[in-house]
Amino acid sequence: MTAPISDELTGAVTNGPVAAIRARAAADARFLRTLARTARVDGMPRPELRAVNARKAAWRVLDHARRMSSVVPAVTDGVRPAEMAD
Repeated sequence: MTAPISDELTGAVTNGPVAAIRARAAADARFLRTLARTARVDGMPRPELRAVNARKAAWRVLDHARRMSSVVPAVTDGVRPAEMAD
């Protein structure tokens, strides 16, 4: 059993663009992993290669979401990257 999330953390977890990015990435990764499982049993050519490609795509989706999750709060708070500074 896990501890309940406090009220101040609830907004950070469920609201805003970061939560939307993470939710979409989780859904896309879940779909790609299902596609990988399907590729192993559907009888089409080269099932191992197709399954590996789908799993790798799921990993890339989650990795991209992790990187975007760290960039979005800075952008929404008005922080500009160093190369864009005057």
